[in-house]
Amino acid sequence: MSDRELVNAYLADLGLPAESPRLGALTEIVRRHVARYPLASIGPRLGDELPLDHDALLDRIVRRRRGGYCFEQNGLLFAVLAELGYEVRLQMARVLVSGSAHPPLTHRVTRVRIDGAEYLVDVGFGPSGPPYPVPMHTPADGAGRYRVARLDDMTFRLELRGDDEWSPLYRFDDVPYGPADAELGHFYSHRHPEAAFVNNLVASRILDDEVRSLRNREYHVIRGEGTTVQAVENAQQLHAILNDDLGLRVTPDEAERLFADSVS
Repeated sequence: MSDRELVNAYLADLGLPAESPRLGALTEIVRRHVARYPLASIGPRLGDELPLDHDALLDRIVRRRRGGYCFEQNGLLFAVLAELGYEVRLQMARVLVSGSAHPPLTHRVTRVRIDGAEYLVDVGFGPSGPPYPVPMHTPADGAGRYRVARLDDMTFRLELRGDDEWSPLYRFDDVPYGPADAELGHFYSHRHPEAAFVNNLVASRILDDEVRSLRNREYHVIRGEGTTVQAVENAQQLHAILNDDLGLRVTPDEAERLFADSVS
């Protein structure tokens, strides 16, 4: 399949036209992507082969509804945006939520330049990820929930606004990266025995009015008025949440395996 055919299939599934690069079109692509294509670690948890070529990503994420994480979700979107004519840059990042002082480069995001302005686009960070393009060099007193803080001449950090302060999500350096860097991070993330996605079942969708997030045997629905938490008590319940609430396609046998191997 050519990249143009890939773009046509992707946009048709999202119900969007092919448009020239502009911020409004990019914002709508990101919004619909995070609502329709769940972040999920079912591939690493089940030991699936997870190639990163464009045809495989389209088949896995769009056609078969198997979800994916940053190297898959952002890899697919990168290919789509590049074919649509956006000026895109692959960026590798270090996730900071674990508290480690120097975590590995295990996150992939995209920087997009439109009309001289640059934006951070990330459809693969899960329930706390931004559902819209975040301007680079965001003012410290900006009104949005996310900002990109510049730490020095080379280093940036994506931050999420909390009740009283900004929380760091990940940091990245202004240096060039290529597909081989993404392949290395992807290999670690879905094969290393200590990798988070190998050891935890996670899945999430970001909708306009709520965020749905599964982590092992807890299912969270986050709305403006608060969060509801539901314990996942058996494989049948897990199967229903994955398929009905999160939009994944998982068989009953796979749900049995995922439940048995998940952390209680």
